[in-house]
Amino acid sequence: MEYYQAIKTLHIIFAGMWLVNLFLESALKGFVINNENKIGEKKFIHLYLFFGNLLGVLGATGILITGISLVCFNYDYHFFQLTGNHWLTAKQVLTVVVLILTGTMIVPTAKKIRLAIGRDLESYQPIDESGYKSLRKLFRLNTIVNIIIFI
Repeated sequence: MEYYQAIKTLHIIFAGMWLVNLFLESALKGFVINNENKIGEKKFIHLYLFFGNLLGVLGATGILITGISLVCFNYDYHFFQLTGNHWLTAKQVLTVVVLILTGTMIVPTAKKIRLAIGRDLESYQPIDESGYKSLRKLFRLNTIVNIIIFI
């Protein structure tokens, strides 16, 4: 039972990481938008991608591993059981949707943005229109994921 409580505590901590990411993502997104076509723009985009990736990967991986562990250790819970614990089934389905969105859309879009800003964040070379298009797409995708997580 001690293991269950420890895993449950870790699950809550990882969920907290996702919630911190929700607020941090909003703040950094504002900095990116306010500094469009300015000298520090690439640094803000880099920070946006770095913290989104760090907190997103740690939070998502932690939620996934601890969530699976909690279901395995508690006999009252099951995977995708529609006859009981509807809230858990809804969370499991939404987690799968978030993982699919992340793997198929967010990661490839973030890679395009990293290529668009380049390695030299100090350069005065402007970001091309496809980079801005990818950045706007990433903003939309992250907003969708944040809404799903908040639910």
